[in-house]
Formats: sequence, C-alpha cells, structure tokens
Amino acid sequence: MGGIRLNTREELSLRQVLAAVALSGLSLAEAQAGELDWRWGLVGVAVSVPLFAWVIMRLRSGPIYKGVYGVALTAVYTGWSALTLGHVLGQAAHRLELTGGSRGVQGWLILLLALPVAWMSWGKAAAFFRGGEVYWMVLVAVLAVVALLTIPQVTVSYLWTRGEGGWTSALEAAGTVATAAWVLPYLYKTSPEKEGETGAVIRWLLLLGVVGVGLAVLTQGVLGQAAQQLTHPFFVTTGVMGKSARTEGLLSALWLICDLVWAGLLARVWGGGKGPVVCVALGAGIALTGWTDGWSQLVWPVGNLVLAALAALRPRGEGKIVVKY
Repeated sequence: MGGIRLNTREELSLRQVLAAVALSGLSLAEAQAGELDWRWGLVGVAVSVPLFAWVIMRLRSGPIYKGVYGVALTAVYTGWSALTLGHVLGQAAHRLELTGGSRGVQGWLILLLALPVAWMSWGKAAAFFRGGEVYWMVLVAVLAVVALLTIPQVTVSYLWTRGEGGWTSALEAAGTVATAAWVLPYLYKTSPEKEGETGAVIRWLLLLGVVGVGLAVLTQGVLGQAAQQLTHPFFVTTGVMGKSARTEGLLSALWLICDLVWAGLLARVWGGGKGPVVCVALGAGIALTGWTDGWSQLVWPVGNLVLAALAALRPRGEGKIVVKY
C-alpha cells in the first residue's frame, strides 16, 4: 500500500465528517424501519454509542492503513466497500422504481446514480464533506415536517405488539451507529482535537441512533405488523401525509441524499486518484447483476460492526502509510 498517499493540506472538520456519517446511517436505518423492534433498537444504540465514540477518538491520531496489519485491513475495507456500494445503488434504484410507479428501469437508474457518486468521490474530500453538512440540515428540516404530520397517525397499541426480533434488532441499531466505520481510514485528516470533542462525537452518534430508531417507531406505529411484509415501509408510512403516493415518491427522492453520501463514503476508502471511480464501477456492476439482492438486511449492519472492530484492533507504533484523498 506504499503507493497510497495523503494530501495533508486538505483538512476536514470533524463535524462535517460526522454529519456525513449521520446521513449515511439513515440510508441503512430506512431499510430496517419495518422490521426493527424499537425497544431492542434503543438497547443497541445505548451500548454502541460510547463504544464507537471511543473508537473514533482512538483513531484520530493516525491512519489505520499501515504496517502488515494495514495491508490486510485495506483489502477487507476495499472489498467490502465495493459489495456494500453495489447494495446501496441497487436498493436506491429499486426504491425509486417502486415509489415512482415505473417498471423495468432499475438498470438505468443504477447507472444514473453511479455517475454522481463517481463525480463526488473523485473530487476533493473537503468539498464532499462540506456538502454533506449542508445536506444534513436539509434532511433534518424534512424529517421534522414528516414527524409532525405522521405522529398524529400513530396507533400507540401497534408499538407494543412486536414480540420478535430481539438481539437482531439490537445488532441492526448498533450497526447503524457503526456506519462511522467507513470514515475511520481518513479520520486522522480532520482538524486537530479540541476540548469537548468526545462529547460532540457522542452526541452525533446518539442522534443517528435515536433518529434511526425513530423511523422504526413511526413506521410501526402507523402500519403495525403489516410493515414487515412491505418493501421500504417507511415511505409507505409517509403516504398518510398527503393521502397519495406523491408524498411517498417525493420523500424517496429526497432520501437519495443519504444513499449518495453513504455511497461516497464507501468509494473514498479506496484512497485518491482513480481508486474511488474503480470502486463505483465495481459497485455498479454488482448492483446490475443483482448479486446482493437476496442477502439478509442484517449483513450490512453486521459488516459495519466487524469493520469497526478490525479498525479498533489495529496495532500501535507501526510505520505510517498515508492515504491521498
């Protein structure tokens, strides 16, 4: 990995990086909203937030792609990122096809989504993360409107009828928080550590976890057990706001912000130059073949958890290998 270098002049804000993590995590949380038991989800969030805050602060000091262990970790990161990117592109295209009422256009949608991801990933990291911070503020406003209009439609009894999903729901919620694993390879590029930063990291991760569980609460509170039989039930839930599928389709389109930012984070673990574009090309190919379509939704949050654990276990004191972004 000696050919991978870092442009140290391009400094990132930790807030911008965490905003991108929050957006990416919501892409995953939406897919889990129909099956996540919110009570166990809160348990997963409570356990994972302090652990991942510790991992983030531990890895602020230097790159994780270094030494012999770094070579193996690089292979795991790049390989899994291509698979996950294929899943993200395929899921987003399928959702747009479904909510838009079209059929037979998923392949074209995958290619159209891959283009902006390649463009964002090839560009400067600072511009990408600044954009993510702006997108986060937009999404918060959208979610506030959705919550205000959907909460009156919630049937409280629906929230207490779920009796299955226990530990898997805790894993899914923890895996949503662990979306932070995808910024660990270049986290050391953020601005120097400041006082009170650990508390800020905890707040961002907690916000992601709670909002992710909140999507499940709204979905199950409106749809009840039927949510488990639906594809992308969160967007079906939002149909009650406008009494038509138009609201559902509009929010699904806006949610592309989350999908594209997550895809951008996945591509960026390939370093600089043409690396991210190669990752996007591989991901698009995987999405077009439908290779990951039948995989359990549990695979992706567990993948995040495993990556975070492997990064946290990286040895200290090995020679530094730097990644250019």
